[in-house]
Amino acid sequence: MSAFTKSLKELRVHFCQTSPASNGLRQFVASNYTAVKAANPNLPILIREAKGAEAKIFARFEHGQEKKVLLDGLSAKEVEEKLASLVK
Repeated sequence: MSAFTKSLKELRVHFCQTSPASNGLRQFVASNYTAVKAANPNLPILIREAKGAEAKIFARFEHGQEKKVLLDGLSAKEVEEKLASLVK
């Protein structure tokens, strides 16, 4: 995973610890968090687990602009692709 755009100020990752719909996002976080954080050491990455939560990622950019992407039911590879397009 490469460095994200400098205008990205924060990533928030929400998912359910047990839901099959969040499985791909959980797998992505488990296998890629270290590489993402190493490539973006000053970027706050907040992981939020809550029972029944939809799998989604929020990206906050400069000037308070936010974007989100829903990831329910996606594989870890699909999550990676959606994240890449979100943070462009």
